[in-house]
Amino acid sequence: MNHAGKGDIVVTQDIGLASTLLPKDVYVISPRGVVFEESSIQTALDLRFLNAKARRRGEYGKGPKPYQSEDRARFVMELTKILSKFAGI
Repeated sequence: MNHAGKGDIVVTQDIGLASTLLPKDVYVISPRGVVFEESSIQTALDLRFLNAKARRRGEYGKGPKPYQSEDRARFVMELTKILSKFAGI
């Protein structure tokens, strides 16, 4: 986090990390191809908080879905969009 600067690309599924990087003008994308943006990060943080609260009450979900080829395709597509901004395409 401390080494990321404006225009860098970070791949993470940590929503808290994404929320600290976005104000630094860092592009943040999840391994499943979800691009984190300033406009939607608060909603993601709120959902993370509610899910943690439910886990503390003993309510456990099924966990994350398995990583699939559609996730990889979405990741490649979104990363290509980000990189094309640098190339001017």
